[in-house]
Amino acid sequence: MSSVIEIVNLSKTYALGEIEVHALRGVNLKIDRGEFVAVMGASGSGKSTLMNILGCLDRPTAGQYFLEGEDVAQLNETELASIRSRRIGFVFQSFNLLARTSALENVELPLFYSVWGPESQARARELLELVGLKGRELNHPNQLSGGQQQRVAIARALINRPSIVLADEPTGNLDSTNSAEVMEIIRRLNRQQGITIIVVTHDPDIAAYADRIVTFRDGAVISDVRKEESAQHAAAESATAAATAGDGELAEVGEEARTFGAMALVAAARALTRNKLRAALTMLGIFIGVAAVIAMVAVGDGARSSVQDQIASLGTNLLVVLPGATTSNGVRVGLGSTSTLTTADADAIAQEDNAVLMVTYTDRQVAQVVAGNHNWSTSIQGTTASYFPIRDWQPSLGRTFTDSEEKAGAAVCLLGQTVVNNLFGENQDPVGATVRVKNFPMRVIGVLAIKGQSGYGQDQDDVVIVPFNTAERKVLGVSAPLASVPAATATSSVQNPYGAVPTTNSIYSSVQTLSPFGAAGKINGVVNNLMIKVKSADMVDTAMDEVQATLHRRHHIQPGQDDDFTVRNLSEIAETAASATKVMTMLLAAVASISLLVGGIGIMNIMLVSVTERTREIGIRMAIGARRIHILLQFLVEAVLLSGLGGIAGALLGIISSKVISAVAGWPTMVSPAAIAGGFIFSAAVGVFFGFYPARKASMLHPIDALRYE
Repeated sequence: MSSVIEIVNLSKTYALGEIEVHALRGVNLKIDRGEFVAVMGASGSGKSTLMNILGCLDRPTAGQYFLEGEDVAQLNETELASIRSRRIGFVFQSFNLLARTSALENVELPLFYSVWGPESQARARELLELVGLKGRELNHPNQLSGGQQQRVAIARALINRPSIVLADEPTGNLDSTNSAEVMEIIRRLNRQQGITIIVVTHDPDIAAYADRIVTFRDGAVISDVRKEESAQHAAAESATAAATAGDGELAEVGEEARTFGAMALVAAARALTRNKLRAALTMLGIFIGVAAVIAMVAVGDGARSSVQDQIASLGTNLLVVLPGATTSNGVRVGLGSTSTLTTADADAIAQEDNAVLMVTYTDRQVAQVVAGNHNWSTSIQGTTASYFPIRDWQPSLGRTFTDSEEKAGAAVCLLGQTVVNNLFGENQDPVGATVRVKNFPMRVIGVLAIKGQSGYGQDQDDVVIVPFNTAERKVLGVSAPLASVPAATATSSVQNPYGAVPTTNSIYSSVQTLSPFGAAGKINGVVNNLMIKVKSADMVDTAMDEVQATLHRRHHIQPGQDDDFTVRNLSEIAETAASATKVMTMLLAAVASISLLVGGIGIMNIMLVSVTERTREIGIRMAIGARRIHILLQFLVEAVLLSGLGGIAGALLGIISSKVISAVAGWPTMVSPAAIAGGFIFSAAVGVFFGFYPARKASMLHPIDALRYE
C-alpha cells in the first residue's frame, strides 16, 4: 500500500521571547493511502502542532514532510494554499464556521478558492444531506447544536473531494451521543469513500474508531499500534485513487481566473450585506462627495453654457468696439476710463469699411422710470434702429422704432420684461401706455423678448431702450467729446443750451468747436460702445483690420502709439468667459472633492477595523484553501464596492441636487455625463487607493496565527 504522508525527522520549535519551546522532536511517521489513523496524547504533547503541519497551516523548523511524494517544505504559499483547497479537508475542534453565514454558505465556502464550476455547488446540499442536515441549509450556526455545527464542518471539509481529511479533536466540544454520531460519519467516509482520515484526540473511545493509533508524548512518538488490516483498505485505496485522478482537471487557468472574480464579488457582497449599517455609514463620505462634485460641476457648466448661448445669440459675425485707455500727463488710465468713441466714428465705419454690413451704437445711464404709482430704477439705453437686428433681439409684444423715429427723436421706447413686471405687473401688456423716463413722457411701443441673466449675473431684461437722438436731446443729455477737443479751439465757440455751435461735423478735424451737432443737426455725441455686424463670419478678421484702420485715421493715432479703443470679436469674449467659468468650475469641483478624500479615509479606517475584527475569519478562509491573493482581492473588492455604491448613489443625488438648485435658485445648471463618469471612476479609485493597505494587511496574516487570534 503506497504512502500518502511521510515525515522524516520533523521538528518544530516556538520562540516565546528568549524561551524556546520544542513542540516536535525528530518525528518520523508514514501514513498509507486509505488509512484511518488516530493521533493521541496529552495536552501539549505536540499532536495539534503535527496536525497543523500536515494540513499545511504551519511549517516545520527542521525535517521533511512528503505529501504523496512531494516535499511540502519546498512549496511556496500559493502552492500550500492549493493543497489545502484541493487535497486536504480540515475539521476543527471549535468548528470554525462563519457566524453570520448559513450552513449552506459555510459548506460552499471552499468552492470560492478552487476551480469547481457552478454544478459543484449542488454538491453542498448533497453533503449536508449526507451528514444528516437536510432541511437545515439556511440555518446559521447559532441556530444549530454543537453536533450539527460539527457536521457542517465535516461537509465543508468534503466539498472539494479531498483525498485526506484531518480532524483536530472533532468531538472535543460534543456530548457522548453527538460524538458517536460524528465519528460514525467520519468512519463511513473512510470505509465507503476511501478517504485517508487522521484524527487528533485525547479520548481513547474516539481513538478506538481508528485502525491505527499513534501516541505522542513531549513532541515525540512513543507508540504506533496498527489494528488488523481489513479487506476494505484495498477498496478504499482504489476509490481514493479514482477520486484523486480527477484533481488534475481543476488546474485550468481561465477557469481559475473566473472563479477568482466570482469569489471576490460574492464574498465581498455577502460581507457588506451582513454589516448593512456600517457599510452605509462608511460610504456616506463618498456619497456626499460625488453628489457635491456633480452638482458643483453642473452649476459651473450651466453658467458657462449660459454665457456661450448669450454670446451665440448675438451672432458669430459681430464686433464690439469699446473705449480704450488714454495717457494724460504721462499717467496711463484704465480701459473705458475716457470717452473716445462717437457717432461720427460709427458713420465712417459704416460708409468706408467694405466688410461691414451695419453699425449701431449705444449710450447708457441709470435713471428712474415712472408709470402711474409705480417707479423703478433701471438702465436707459439710447441706440439706433439697427440695434435690434444686430443683437437679434426682437420684441415679444409690439414693435421696434424705425430709422425715421430715431432721427426725429420720437418720444417712444421699448421695455425689458423686468421693467414691465415692476411697473405694470406680470403678464400685463403695457404697449400704448405712457411712462416717464427722467420725467420725460414716452409712449411704450414694444416689450422686448426675455434674454435672462448675462454671464456676469446682470439682468439683461432690466432695461428701457429709446431712440439715440431722443436719449441725447431729451432724456440723457448730450455727451460731447470735450476730452478730445484741442484747447485752442474752445475759444471760438458760442454757447447755447446744447453747447457751442461747431463749424464742422468732425470732432477730430483740425478745425473744431464744442457743439455736439453736425451741419444737418444730427447728434455727434460720445457713445459707450459700437456694435458692428460683419457681412459674413469668414470676413470677421478683415472687418477688424478695416475698423482699426478707420479709427486710427479718425483719432490721429500714429504708429507706435497706444490705441484709445479696443476691438473685440465674439470668439475673444467667449474665450474670456469660458476661461472664467472654467476656473470657477474647477474651484467648485476641488472644494467638493475634499469630501471624497474624507470619505476615502473613512473607508480605510473601517476596513482596518474590519481586518482586526475578522482575523479569525481570515484564518478560516486560509485554512480551507484561500490564497493571499484571494484575501487581498476580497477586501479590496469590498472597499471598491463601498466606494462604487456610494458613487452611484452620489451621482443620483448630484443629478437631483442640480435640478433642485436650478429650480429653487434660478441658476442655470447642466449635468455633464463626463462629470458623472468622472465622479464614479474617482470614487472607485478612492476605494482602491484607500482599501489596498487594509487588504494587503489582511492577506499577509499567517493562517495558524489568524486561527489562534481571539
